[in-house]
Amino acid sequence: MLKTLTGLACAAAIVVGGALAGAQAPSQADLDKQFLAAWAQQIRHDVHVPAAGARLVVVKFNDWMCPGCRMAYQEFKPLLAKYQATPGALKYVERDWPWNKDCNQATNETFNGHEAACDAAAAVRLAADRGQRDAMIEWLFANQPQTMEQRQSMPNRVRAKATQMLALKDFASGYAAKLPDIRRDVAEGITLEIHSTPTYFINGIRAVGADQTTIPTHYFELALRYEYEKNGGK
Repeated sequence: MLKTLTGLACAAAIVVGGALAGAQAPSQADLDKQFLAAWAQQIRHDVHVPAAGARLVVVKFNDWMCPGCRMAYQEFKPLLAKYQATPGALKYVERDWPWNKDCNQATNETFNGHEAACDAAAAVRLAADRGQRDAMIEWLFANQPQTMEQRQSMPNRVRAKATQMLALKDFASGYAAKLPDIRRDVAEGITLEIHSTPTYFINGIRAVGADQTTIPTHYFELALRYEYEKNGGK
């Protein structure tokens, strides 16, 4: 990136730096201008999602067992909902990037806390087929494991919950049917050089700084508004 979006967007760090140097801290309006100037210079990646007339295309690479993905989901949901309420404003796509070697060919290890990541990805896809995607997502995010015991039991808990909620006869066969789709998402993520979750793209621009964290909520909203208006939205 020409400038680190996260570093540029962290007003607190800039304010502290200015105070230490004896300089006047920049205003929020100045920080916003700096952010947008940097945003406009970023590379736009081909995320292989047709806009189909939408002014905004937002793609999220996600792991349902990722605490950061849960926090971003909660933070950005109302921002995205405002655009989703306007026909033709937003196309939003979530892609799987589970940090688990059983379904992610880009990693040779399963990260602690992500033992159920592959099962969760399949469960959400199976739930989507039955009109219960949102309910499954809410349950998964509300039940992310906190202890070693919970991590070890989480795969069985996810399978049991999906089986009960979706009235499945056999979770294993459903998982096998969804595994190729999960791996296709991972393959797409490999081409886009995904290194962390969540990773968002807004109209092809990676909304992540050099430290691999998502840009703060204020600047995420600013980027959405900039891209929307740039493409004719009002």
